[in-house]
Amino acid sequence: MTSFVTTVVGSYPAKPDIGDVYALIKGERDPFKSAIEGAVKDQVNAGIQLVSSGQVRADFVTLFVRNIPGFKVKAGRPIVVDKITPSEKSTTVDDYIFAKSIAKCEVKGIVTGPSTLAYASIVNEKAPYKSNDDPELIYDIAGAQAMEIRALTKAGAKVIQIDEPVFSVEVDLETGIQAVNKMIEGVKTPVVHVCGDVCDIFEKLLELNVSVLDHEFTNVDNLSVIERETIEAHEVKIGYGCVDSNNVKVEPVEVIEKRIQTAVKKLGAENIWVDPDCGLRNLTREAAFAKLSNMVKAAKNVEKEIK
Repeated sequence: MTSFVTTVVGSYPAKPDIGDVYALIKGERDPFKSAIEGAVKDQVNAGIQLVSSGQVRADFVTLFVRNIPGFKVKAGRPIVVDKITPSEKSTTVDDYIFAKSIAKCEVKGIVTGPSTLAYASIVNEKAPYKSNDDPELIYDIAGAQAMEIRALTKAGAKVIQIDEPVFSVEVDLETGIQAVNKMIEGVKTPVVHVCGDVCDIFEKLLELNVSVLDHEFTNVDNLSVIERETIEAHEVKIGYGCVDSNNVKVEPVEVIEKRIQTAVKKLGAENIWVDPDCGLRNLTREAAFAKLSNMVKAAKNVEKEIK
């Protein structure tokens, strides 16, 4: 019987426990540990096989740029102020290790891609880059994030996901893909997540040297451009987003089941992973847990149908 890999894209709406403010101010306690624990336990209890730390500390851009030399964050906006260089300290390894100790199952490492970080930023006139689409900026960020990937791999992460949502808008895909391919050299199971409409760029995305291309399918007709023969020829699986991550309304199991069946019919059960469209940060924790639970139930129902 076929067994789907069920996973998440990354973020989860678990909140930090402020608790003893005095201890917090003195740095004696990390309030985000409880949020990571809650996020991981919710995913495990929902039946997810490949979980994340929940990305609870910040949004997926700020989380990384505030730790990369050459960036600063002002009024919530990343600014490139100097040459981008790798950080001496990992951004996510400690949280990855903590999440793994709770999950007792596989935890994916998640890194925001260089193009997304670059295009989200303002380039200071004194920085050694022409603009936020300067290929040198993107390659330098890729070098910094490659260090993060190596640290996660050393910590035991077998699956590393690179988030590049900006690929689905007008960006320099040639540079972006080359940068990502350099980052993921040596990763056992590299995954690239691109939400949004990828219909016009899917063929180009096949140039990524990844094991899984992850996209959203609930509100976007991305399935129409993906053919079984093509992905099998490129030896790539599809992360099939089958739960709406922007709508707090929880889809019934039967609805998600039909979405998965549609993907199976076109791509083959062995060629898909099952996950939400995107991160779940914008939902309530109750809705996020219910969506994941229903998604797992739907996947198991489809598994039983396939002999």
